[in-house]
Amino acid sequence: MSQQASRAIRTSPLARGANAEPARAGEDAHLYRDMFEHALWGIFRTTADGQYLTANSALARIYGYASAEEMLATLTNIERQLYVDPARRGEFVQLMQEKKSISGFESEVYRADGQIIWITENCREVRDSRGELLYYEGTVEDITARKLADQELRIAKVEAEAANHAKSAFLANMSHELRTPLNAVLGFAEVIKTQVLGPIGNSRYLEYAEHIHASGTHLLTVINDILDMTKIESGNMEMRIEPVDAASVMRACAQLVEDAARRGNINFTPNLPDASLVLRADEKRLKQILLNLLSNAIKFTLPGGSIAFGMTSDDQGALLFSVTDTGIGMDPRQIATALEPFQQIDNSLTRRYEGTGLGMPIAKSLSELHGGALIIESSPGEGTTATLSLPASCVL
Repeated sequence: MSQQASRAIRTSPLARGANAEPARAGEDAHLYRDMFEHALWGIFRTTADGQYLTANSALARIYGYASAEEMLATLTNIERQLYVDPARRGEFVQLMQEKKSISGFESEVYRADGQIIWITENCREVRDSRGELLYYEGTVEDITARKLADQELRIAKVEAEAANHAKSAFLANMSHELRTPLNAVLGFAEVIKTQVLGPIGNSRYLEYAEHIHASGTHLLTVINDILDMTKIESGNMEMRIEPVDAASVMRACAQLVEDAARRGNINFTPNLPDASLVLRADEKRLKQILLNLLSNAIKFTLPGGSIAFGMTSDDQGALLFSVTDTGIGMDPRQIATALEPFQQIDNSLTRRYEGTGLGMPIAKSLSELHGGALIIESSPGEGTTATLSLPASCVL
């Protein structure tokens, strides 16, 4: 509350009691008039049928008039002269009749120079002792700048969404175009390295064919990741939910990464469940999640480290697939980055490895498409535990 307002309250007749000096009443009136004239918001009184009774200088400035007197003399019909949509005055009056007061009533109005601006109005009824309506009184604020900013944000959002859609369409089309010739490269490299048509005769050529096949396989994985990410972002990822043997899926994933762990001199310990546990899931996508988690653990675990792979359940019956490594670890900011598409953690170790940065984001999105979640717990230098949590409703 301003010092002027505080003083007005302290010196009002009600505050001083019934025996207040008449001389002070004039001082109070002058003070309130001063506050009225110098307020930052437009202040008004109008009749219900749309005629201004009083207005302050701030309201005149908002509407583009040199003075309140000029505004009152010129603006004689609010419905017809002020509102861009004349029906807004009817809506205003109807709300006043229903609620007796309104707040935040936004409208487009004409200034004196014909410019259109946005205002917001707060208003209440004033009635006499018999309950008869005397007038409306309230405040007006120019919110044109805010409205323009909101409009710019909406336009920017639409443009960003269009650009993102174009990006996804381009990546999907590009990936399909690349995959077709790449499959041919892989096929012919496979024929050469397996010497299907007879001995090559030169071991160096055989070695080159193996390199071509390995590099092509890696490139195909990258392309498939991009395709999967574009499908997820566009909402076109199809899920084939059916009964799946959890132990079989884990065993298949463990077998696929064992060689990579061995080559990296990493102690890989899969703890596979003995009993057969059936759950409702997309088997292909479940394998993809687990393989992404295992591959990521191998990628960032140094030689001599270890990786554990297992499955448990929590108190609510949720199924938990976990991959725990003794790798480089991450801080909370790095975890958030790792889960964003096309991001790479800014770390000298990660720059040694190629990749799109899509493995973890894909795993996270596929986990959510199963109704579950991907939980990452990690500390720099202390390793990482990545857990796929599937709800109890998935277990048959």
